[in-house]
Amino acid sequence: MSNTVQVPAELFKKIIRVGEAFDSFSDALEDFLIAHNPKLLRELLKARQEHLAGKTRPFAEFEKELNHTTRHG
Repeated sequence: MSNTVQVPAELFKKIIRVGEAFDSFSDALEDFLIAHNPKLLRELLKARQEHLAGKTRPFAEFEKELNHTTRHG
C-alpha cells in the first residue's frame, strides 16, 4: 500500500495561495491588535530603547531564569 497521495496541480496551487493569504491576514491582524493596545505599545517601545542602549543579557542567562520560573511558579 502506497503512502503517496497525488494532488492535482491546480488544487495544490490553490492550497498555496490560501496559505499565503492566511499569512498575510495573520500579519495584518497582529499589527492591528498591537496598534490598538497602548500598554503593549509602551512595553515594546521600552524594550526597543533598552536594546538600542545595549541593555541586553546573554540568552543562556534568560533561559536559566525562564526555566527556574516555569518550574517554581
